[in-house]
Amino acid sequence: MWNSYGFKDDILMPNRFCAICGKTLGEDDPHFGMCLECYLKEHPLFELPDHLSVNICLDCGSFSKKDIWIEPLDNELFSIIEQVVQRFFLKSFLKQNNIDFDLSLNEDSFIYSSKDLLTSLEVVIQGVLRKDYNIKHQEAIKLTLNHMLCKNCSNLRGGTYFLSIIQLRVKDEEQFDLLKQVLDEINDFAEKTFENDHKQYISKIENQKYGLDLYLSTNELMNYLIKFLKSKYNFLLKRTKKLVGRDTQKGKNLYRFKALIKFLPVSNNDIIFIEGQNFGVENITKNKVILRGENNTKLIKDYSYFFNEKIIKKNL
Repeated sequence: MWNSYGFKDDILMPNRFCAICGKTLGEDDPHFGMCLECYLKEHPLFELPDHLSVNICLDCGSFSKKDIWIEPLDNELFSIIEQVVQRFFLKSFLKQNNIDFDLSLNEDSFIYSSKDLLTSLEVVIQGVLRKDYNIKHQEAIKLTLNHMLCKNCSNLRGGTYFLSIIQLRVKDEEQFDLLKQVLDEINDFAEKTFENDHKQYISKIENQKYGLDLYLSTNELMNYLIKFLKSKYNFLLKRTKKLVGRDTQKGKNLYRFKALIKFLPVSNNDIIFIEGQNFGVENITKNKVILRGENNTKLIKDYSYFFNEKIIKKNL
């Protein structure tokens, strides 16, 4: 409406009041007739369960709610608790990527066992809406920590669990030094593999007359070791598998794999007496040995020949 002087009168708006607390509403207050404080009480930024019981492995720090164990990024306890909260409480909110969360531990709530293991605590979770830092929310949740061994660490401590076997064999006692060298290299390789993946380890080693049996925790480790040895040594390889059960959850048969590794008893430049004459080992390929006789005769033999036939090596 315009007054007699030609100026527009200010339109007076009636005061609005919060339907919950009665406070006068401002322009920045949300809709639905509520002030910001009451609106956030009625429509919290997030809602979480107030309690969770979680299992934590004593040895490796892996955690789980039921049967599936999750390996932590860091073994430090606060980091594990943070990962537990993110995975089991905040996962769906983090996917939406619109709330900034901050976690803190209420040290007054800490409860310890007789073995000084933290068994219960309160975690305070604060969240702020990224688009409007005035919209925030805080909740406290109780965590119960059940300290136990995960399946992998239980098997590791027991030292009897295995899924595959590597049988290292040499033809005679002359190769025992080679066998010791190979075992040292395998142990170094397995230790480094274990550092990156605690499911990969050697359960036990048994001595045999002309070799060793290595019991391995996974078939994957067996393949890793075979590939590693192939890059350094020449040997005859034979693989077998045996049905040992069935995984009812996955609906698959369970097999135990075995790899027999027989190290070639000859090396480049060895002199070998075969068929009445001396032959020098000229070259060793993936599965053949190329020999050169004294009269320049060329002879090619499969690896199996050197295990099935009696050979005489001559010292230079």
